[in-house]
Amino acid sequence: MQNRKSGIMISETAFPNMPVLLKHAGLDFAVIDCEHGGYDYADVAAMVMNARLIGLEVLVRLADNSRKDIIKVMDMGADGVLLPMTNTPSDIRRVVEYAKYPPIGKRGISTMRAHTLYDPPAILDYLPQANARTKVFAQIETVAGVEHIDAVLAVEGVSGVLVGPNDLSADYGCLGNENAPQITQAVECVGAAAVRANKIAGIITANAAYLAKAKQCGFTYFCVGSELNAVADYCKQVARKVNES
Repeated sequence: MQNRKSGIMISETAFPNMPVLLKHAGLDFAVIDCEHGGYDYADVAAMVMNARLIGLEVLVRLADNSRKDIIKVMDMGADGVLLPMTNTPSDIRRVVEYAKYPPIGKRGISTMRAHTLYDPPAILDYLPQANARTKVFAQIETVAGVEHIDAVLAVEGVSGVLVGPNDLSADYGCLGNENAPQITQAVECVGAAAVRANKIAGIITANAAYLAKAKQCGFTYFCVGSELNAVADYCKQVARKVNES
């Protein structure tokens, strides 16, 4: 078994100590959803800092590839960012530009911030360290994204890709099929491309068939469900326990 990482999406719960709970539960990473979630910057900053202090890897799923949010979440100390609906190399290249310092990107330099734990080292030492630490992921959830997978992974500064089967199923026209051949083939395609590029492949799903296929294809990041799924599932267990004869 490769070095698989398990994680969940933090979808809506603005609980600053959520990363502490997840870390002690045995998870390796979390994705804070700023695409669909209604978080303000203070919510994200609190969770990111606690994740940093507890040693839980935290990625922020962006709404788009504009500079405004990317530079803020990176200065909060996020380990990386995830761009949904990545269709082409140019989509993800803009994220690299804003998330990485020169010479890879053009990230604005302000080091007396949370990302240095308010103790910035010498600037020429810090920039390459920060670039090495910062992960940039493309979320592959369209037919175009699959078709351009090699070019997306070839962009300098891109760490890897995470497949999003829900929207990918909608784009392929197989939504509702829990084991669609189009999705398993896409997972195989992405996995092979990641191996060729020596980059990370991951998936965001709770679908057992797609998780199994991703494992077969050498994926290493597995984002399975969310804190909302966890709460709902546990509440259902409680109800069953109380009501069973």
